[in-house]
Amino acid sequence: MLPDDTKNLPLNDPAFYASDPFDTFRRLRDESPVYWCASGGFFALTRHEDVLAVSRDPVTFCSGQGIAMRGGEMMVPGGVPLISTDPPRHASQRRFINRSFTVGAVARLAPRIRGIVREALDEVPVGEPFDFVETVAARVPVIVIAEMLGVPVEDRDKFIEWTNASVGNADPDFAHLQDTAMAEQFAYFEDIFGRRRADPGDDLISALIEAEAEHDDFSAQDLSMLCFLLLGAGNETTRNLITHGLVGLTSHLDQQARLREEREVGRATEELLRWVSPLVHQARTVTTDTELGGRHLVPGDQVVMLYGSANRDERVFGASAGDLDVARDPNPHLAFGFGEHFCLGAALARVEARVLFEELVDRFGHWSVVGPAERLRSTMIRGIKRLPVVLTP
Repeated sequence: MLPDDTKNLPLNDPAFYASDPFDTFRRLRDESPVYWCASGGFFALTRHEDVLAVSRDPVTFCSGQGIAMRGGEMMVPGGVPLISTDPPRHASQRRFINRSFTVGAVARLAPRIRGIVREALDEVPVGEPFDFVETVAARVPVIVIAEMLGVPVEDRDKFIEWTNASVGNADPDFAHLQDTAMAEQFAYFEDIFGRRRADPGDDLISALIEAEAEHDDFSAQDLSMLCFLLLGAGNETTRNLITHGLVGLTSHLDQQARLREEREVGRATEELLRWVSPLVHQARTVTTDTELGGRHLVPGDQVVMLYGSANRDERVFGASAGDLDVARDPNPHLAFGFGEHFCLGAALARVEARVLFEELVDRFGHWSVVGPAERLRSTMIRGIKRLPVVLTP
């Protein structure tokens, strides 16, 4: 059993994830892998095998009753976004955008992504401190998803603000944005929808508007919620993967040296995804009596999959599970989830991160974090709000 000082862990508290939760995760994996969080009213899953089992069984563990932990903050208020739907509706909704995010489709975007990365790095004040999040990590993915959607890239500061609002409603820097951000975003997209209906283009929003006109199971509200989700999810995961990845590689100089020498950036990206785990959790609701990790669960119970813990499970990744190893292979991490809800933008995030680190390795000989990382208070996203960095030739 867990020692007394960990009997009532605040797993629904954003401050817990803004610190370093990994030692607590390790103790939970060893001593209480399906842990009852009394303050949140859910069971926390910390082992890889249990997270995988839940992800593989959307019938027993459904998404339709919410994918955010009870007692935490909601990332997507209102509506029924794609991430909160179950089969068969989930597959029906997802098919409208699948083809834009396949490995092949994203590979065709790679040259443009590289151009966007280079444009961002061209503005870095070489040899001087700057905020890596604002200048690079937030900018690159939001421009990429804006171009895919077909919305003006010049509005990127709005998009970043709206994304901050959607994931940061428990953070004092962003909580005040909640009052206006949602209404502003939906009004913005309604204006874009009107223009595209009158004059379709070669972009994702035009394709979705065509789907709305042709399919009874894809409504105007579905269109709005999907664009909301794409704009937020299309930049938040990559932003924090890149930022935490830079922190990891500056604090593990041996791994940075190995990356520079061996140039296995694709493999290193997978390891950064595992080691960072930008998405803290997703939740599922039990629909029928079942057993999991020695616990008896009943309908209505909520289980919360803690990806950062599953991705450091020694039972899967060995004794070095807590270490950053850019040559790790195999690497069956769950940073993008698994099964029905495997992250739609996984291929895009991988290419964006790979290209960014390739360009950093080629262009800068030394990376330094020169101040504390200001961490996001959130139960949903493992985020960094600001990161002072110096890059030298």
